[in-house]
Amino acid sequence: MRVMKFLAILMALTCVPLLSHAAEVKLTSSTQYLWYQDILAADKEKTLQDAAQYLRVNVAKLDKEGKINVYAYGRATKQVSTSEDLQGRMYYFYVDYRDALNEHLDLRAGRTYVNAAAASGTIDGLYVDLKNLGPMGVTVFGGRNVIFGDKSETGTSGDALTGMSVYLDTIKNTHVEVSYGRKYSDTDLARENLGLDFSTTPIGMVNFYGRLKYDTVAESYNEMLLGAKVTPLKDLTLRGEYYQSYPTFDNTSIYSIFAVEQYKEKSISAEYQLTNNYRVSVKYAREEFGGDATADSYEVGFLARPIKDLTINATYEKRNGYAGQLSGIRLYGEYKISKAALMAGIDYDDFRREVSREGNAKKYWAGVNYEFSKIITAVVRIEDNVNFNYDNSYQGYAAININY
Repeated sequence: MRVMKFLAILMALTCVPLLSHAAEVKLTSSTQYLWYQDILAADKEKTLQDAAQYLRVNVAKLDKEGKINVYAYGRATKQVSTSEDLQGRMYYFYVDYRDALNEHLDLRAGRTYVNAAAASGTIDGLYVDLKNLGPMGVTVFGGRNVIFGDKSETGTSGDALTGMSVYLDTIKNTHVEVSYGRKYSDTDLARENLGLDFSTTPIGMVNFYGRLKYDTVAESYNEMLLGAKVTPLKDLTLRGEYYQSYPTFDNTSIYSIFAVEQYKEKSISAEYQLTNNYRVSVKYAREEFGGDATADSYEVGFLARPIKDLTINATYEKRNGYAGQLSGIRLYGEYKISKAALMAGIDYDDFRREVSREGNAKKYWAGVNYEFSKIITAVVRIEDNVNFNYDNSYQGYAAININY
């Protein structure tokens, strides 16, 4: 019933233009049928089928100035092969009021996604952005922390997420944000973080960026990222990054008592646009898992449009070290014919685990996207997986999409 109420509200939003000043409505609907095999089920060969309805509604310019807008997006699913009840998710549903106070205040109220260096998530609550205070701004948010399960919502009314940030936007495209976030699980303090995020472009071809997060409950830095992006030539982009993380868990989680190792990764990558139709990329990463546990990862990518309407994308990856060896290739192609786009791909992995198994895994898939009109399109995709779980595992989906 809760899902049906949400969907009814979304449909009702399409009537708002009849009651408001020159409102604009954009409606996106995707009706899907999915089939797959559940690897967790006792009978892994049993095929399950789901019916799903996605609905997105954007209502803009509810007032004369065009400052007030409403955004909503939800999903309802029903497993038609079993007696499972109708399940649903409301991803977001909020009122957005821009420039509410002389271009110094933005407000969002309802179910909305919030993001700060210290904390991020979906809340049922309020987001406030005090902006254009000279080069500075302040954001404050708080509400019930929305936790999604496989097909519906979980959690209690005592789950909450609150936070605030102070940010600075100044010369050389420099952005600095300092933030604080708190999460509660069933009214108990679960996590408290401090965060720092920055990005600056001292000269046109160089951009430096970084992120730092400190967990005050675990008393440790649980995430750090430092990076540089350089464009020495118009068609060449170089990137170097240093990343480290120390896994921390909610204070209320049983996993918080387990010992963990710090993870570090150093990576460099390059991307070069040879011509308008050809692009190559390479990446190397050194991974450290604590002690002598290390690994080297290599990746090479190639994108080509050899003829009109044909796109080919290939990626090769090789990894040696902890906890084994892996090599694999991803090959994807798309060819457009009139109103149709034909798509197909192959994934192949060959792996050697140090303490368990070895073998290979393969995935073959194909699909078609057909445009009936500017408003209505249809998509069909089928896939076959061959791995240690299945000799053949077929799955896929068919969808009718409407954009109005």
